[in-house]
Amino acid sequence: MSHHNLSQATTAILSSLLMDVKSGNIRRCESLGMSVEEIRALSQLSLDELHYISQSHVSVLDVTLNHENFWLMLNQARNEQKRMLMIDRALELGGSMELMETYFGMSPSEVSARRRMMGIETRQGRTQSLSEPQDTLLWSEWKVAGMSSPDSHQALEVMMLAAEQYSLSLTAVWTRVCLWCREAKTVRKTDVSVRKAT
Repeated sequence: MSHHNLSQATTAILSSLLMDVKSGNIRRCESLGMSVEEIRALSQLSLDELHYISQSHVSVLDVTLNHENFWLMLNQARNEQKRMLMIDRALELGGSMELMETYFGMSPSEVSARRRMMGIETRQGRTQSLSEPQDTLLWSEWKVAGMSSPDSHQALEVMMLAAEQYSLSLTAVWTRVCLWCREAKTVRKTDVSVRKAT
C-alpha cells in the first residue's frame, strides 16, 4: 500500500473513531489497542489537526492481514453465492413459497420480491400433479440417488436435477418425494411394531 493510500486510510479510520468517541462508544478504539490517554487526545482533535494528519506522509497504522478471518470471510462469501444461485434455480424451476421457506428460510415477501427481480410470473392455483410415466421416472431417479429424506440441500439438488431433466415443476417433484418418504417412514414404524409384538 502506498504512503498516499495509507494516509487516506488513516484519516478515514481516525474520522470514524472520532465519531465513535463523540457518541460515547470507545470500544472500537480499545479494540485497536488505543490507550485511554490516546482516546482522550483523539476526542480533542480539531478539524485543522485532523486535516494536518490527513496530509501527513507518516501513518499511525500498521496494516496486517488476519489470515484466518480472510479465509473465513471468503468461504462465507462463496457459500452465500452458492446459496443465492440455488435459490434462483429453485425459483426458475417453480419452487413454491412453502418450498422456499423450508429450504432457505425465505418469507413470502422475500420470495415475491426475488421472483419480481427475476421476471418470474407465477400461476395461481394448485400445482399440477405428475403423470404416471413422470412419476415412474422420478421414482427411478430418487432411488438411484439413494436418498431417504427430502430435508437436506443435497436432496433438493437431486430433485432440481430431476425437475430439469424431465421438465417438471420442482414443487410437484418435492410434493411427490415428501409423500414417498412419509409412506416409507410409516412402513418402517409398522415393521418395528410387528417385530416387537412377535
